[in-house]
Amino acid sequence: MPRDKYGWQPAKVELFKRRLTIQQVAEKIGVPERHLRNALAGKTYPMPEVRKGLPRLLDVPLSDLFCAEMLEESYDPRKASAVRS
Repeated sequence: MPRDKYGWQPAKVELFKRRLTIQQVAEKIGVPERHLRNALAGKTYPMPEVRKGLPRLLDVPLSDLFCAEMLEESYDPRKASAVRS
């Protein structure tokens, strides 16, 4: 597993404030829990479903949920989109 280059993302704090678990959110937006957990930890770039579903669910702009560096790269399922150290 790659080192978490970017650390916990602001979305994690938002979920905590709203008392939502990663599992609950993953189910609501239709993504694997493991992917969401890794994206929130800064270990993998968020897949398109996260980029669309999370802001919609939380009513918060995407740019407030992830750092700019995490949003610069696109999710590539062939590479599992791991963040490079």
